[in-house]
Amino acid sequence: MVAHPNGPRDPRVRHRRALRTASAAALAAPLALTAAAADGTEGRTASGLAPPASALVTDDPPGPTGGIDGDAVQYRLQHEVSDDARTASPQTDDATRVQEEDAGGTVRDRGASAQRLPGSPDARAAAGWEVRVDGGLGTAAIEPEEVAPNPEDDGSLSLARDLGLGAERRGITTDGVVGDGPHGSEGSATGDFDFYRVDAARGETLTVDLAPEGALAPNALLYDADGELLVGAQDMTGDGAVHLAQRLETGGTYYVAVGAYLPGDPTDPASGPGVVSEGPYSIDVTLHARGAADTDVYAVPLRRGDVVGASVSGGARQVAIHELDGDLVQSSASDPGPIYPDGSPLPRGGNATANHVVDRTGLHLVAVSDGAGDYELTVGAHRAPSARGAQEQTVLLDFSGPSFDNRVFGAAVTDPGVRDVSPMRDFLPRWGLTPADERAVVDATTALVRQTLRDEIPGSRVRVTNDREDPDLWGAPGVSRVIVGGTVAEAGIMPAFGLSESIDPGNFAREETAIVMPELMSGDHAASLDRFLTADSDRVQAVSQALGYTAAHEIGHFVGNFHTDDHDVGTSVMNTGNLLHMFAVGPDGVAGTADDDHVAMRTARYDRLQGISGVEDTVSRTAVALR
Repeated sequence: MVAHPNGPRDPRVRHRRALRTASAAALAAPLALTAAAADGTEGRTASGLAPPASALVTDDPPGPTGGIDGDAVQYRLQHEVSDDARTASPQTDDATRVQEEDAGGTVRDRGASAQRLPGSPDARAAAGWEVRVDGGLGTAAIEPEEVAPNPEDDGSLSLARDLGLGAERRGITTDGVVGDGPHGSEGSATGDFDFYRVDAARGETLTVDLAPEGALAPNALLYDADGELLVGAQDMTGDGAVHLAQRLETGGTYYVAVGAYLPGDPTDPASGPGVVSEGPYSIDVTLHARGAADTDVYAVPLRRGDVVGASVSGGARQVAIHELDGDLVQSSASDPGPIYPDGSPLPRGGNATANHVVDRTGLHLVAVSDGAGDYELTVGAHRAPSARGAQEQTVLLDFSGPSFDNRVFGAAVTDPGVRDVSPMRDFLPRWGLTPADERAVVDATTALVRQTLRDEIPGSRVRVTNDREDPDLWGAPGVSRVIVGGTVAEAGIMPAFGLSESIDPGNFAREETAIVMPELMSGDHAASLDRFLTADSDRVQAVSQALGYTAAHEIGHFVGNFHTDDHDVGTSVMNTGNLLHMFAVGPDGVAGTADDDHVAMRTARYDRLQGISGVEDTVSRTAVALR
């Protein structure tokens, strides 16, 4: 049976995720090990979706981030969850306290069976409110049956081992090894995966618990019968353990996969991205019959412009927020609270924390699930500053190479203190530009960020400016900045394209810092924009898109957006960047041409490996933050 370690995981075992070089075809199929660059040369693998085979173990902290900032965000979540941070929360002692009144039910009955939490939108204080619920989940524990490990090769859907779960066997426990198959480091080195088959009925709840050992940093992945990835999970706390729980809406065959990243094609055992990390693990898989996994549902009245948070501790491991019609807004099995800003009033610090920026007045539903025994649920809603008449938000793009205190980036800092970084103009020759092009790049980048965050966001009043237009603006109230310049070493933070000070649903902290570092997207780096530049490229256009969309991504974080799924229709600013979407490369595979992609804030599914699921309306979240 899986034992869940309490001590911190050795950060040196975190794997390196470099960034993919790819042609337009590889952008659509990102898991090939190598891809032709725009100039026809073969580039080494360079995405968080496809780390190089040499990237087995790295020093602390990990190397180039998956996507724009994905590994940096995950690393902060893991290592800023200290003993103090686990209990730190802005929750107030005078919060209204209520007792669960058998709140079991469903989010599908429009709240008819949900317990109403006290108060109404009109009766609550303008600044916000908080309710604490003492409840309990009645889910009966399943004692898993020990079974023998999978024989190899078990690296695809068709090779999966049937666990035989059902009425006679509700849970299993076994051991496995990532790396012992024919595609591990001693074989083809494309990466080893272990697949397990589960046949389930509609409404049953599947749970997976992984306890890795040694250097292994695994993902737990859940696929449907067609090989569609439904949800994934990875270590989000730093203790190494991985937990996944999913209520199955349809009956049929499902597959649980264990590996150090994602296979390119779950039907092909040789389609992995390379060896990322390897080692042994223990796994528990349980299948609760329909109705056996208890869920408590609460109804909460909310107004447009509210920012609601919910955090659960104790015997529950998942909290979800739904609209009244049952549509899932956000479900969470992790706590992103450590990277909320100090100024955020939202609840945090539990086993799971969810949030929602409300765009429609009415009842919403908060559901607690995944566990057994007593829990404490905190639900709080606060008016976004924009809904309380706060002055307009200003964003300053600073290309000048300013000094800054990098400690705002928390655990992602490798060399803390006040840092001086190179100005953006120092990187222009790396893209084949000259100092004479600086003004054009600054103007085009500023215009693109302004278009993305003001012109394309309904009601947005954000002012986007730069250090040439407003050289003395930083430090004024309501001004956040994005530093555009510097190398990783100069900034003293872990490798990334960019990084934001926080993720701030509602934009409560309005004087924050983000950074976009041109180093890794220029020159001979694996994910360099140079690989997509040819004689046909308008290089000012290409560079300003790379800088502008990366800056908009980091601003998107500090106004409250999380990562979205790279594979959804349309290209969202908040995609992870694993597919290098910020380069806006169009069908011709060349950056800076007429067919370049249009990247924008879009409604999309959350990235399925960050511990939250549902659909993020990035336009609405951004609009509420910037009105």
